[in-house]
Amino acid sequence: MSDESPNPPAVTAAEPPRPLGDEEAPPPSGSRTRGMVVAGVVLALVLGVAWVAVSVMGSGDLGQDPFGRAAPDFSLPKLRGEGNIALSDYAGSPVVLNFWASWCGPCKDEAPILAATEKAWRDQGVVFLGVDTTDNREDAKAFEETFGIEYDSVFDVNGELSVSYGVLGYPETFFIDADGVIRAKHVGVLPDAETLDSYLSQITAS
Repeated sequence: MSDESPNPPAVTAAEPPRPLGDEEAPPPSGSRTRGMVVAGVVLALVLGVAWVAVSVMGSGDLGQDPFGRAAPDFSLPKLRGEGNIALSDYAGSPVVLNFWASWCGPCKDEAPILAATEKAWRDQGVVFLGVDTTDNREDAKAFEETFGIEYDSVFDVNGELSVSYGVLGYPETFFIDADGVIRAKHVGVLPDAETLDSYLSQITAS
């Protein structure tokens, strides 16, 4: 029998803990992935509800197809000068009613076309009337001066008239005949004078 004592067990030094910043991020767990999917679905639902709400609000009194309906009358402050303008002030005259704002980029593309065409048609009894909507009054005045707009605009500061006419975006233009009936509506920028002239022929035809 050997007198040698058994070898002592090997001692392994403990590895010092790594700083938290060196730890690798764990892969997304199944529950986290499901949470992201649920969040995406909820966001889609919220956006859908918001779109429906805006559409309903924008449908206004006229709806989205106002052809053949009487244009709602209104009375709003002038953008420039004192007093109010009512649509009924122009009873018996064809009216081009253009909804716009100085902050609207597409409105800047359209403004020179409206300004030039109005000058060409005013002697034929056609009235152009702008509706400046949810805007800063001074910015709107500067806009009209920049683009040489000489016809009047009313100031729809809270956008209530836009809602009444079912306007969903800017610019938007209504073509109203001498009897106060809407004969056409153009959504978006009027691209050229020829397009505008074609609409005007619809409300000036005897």
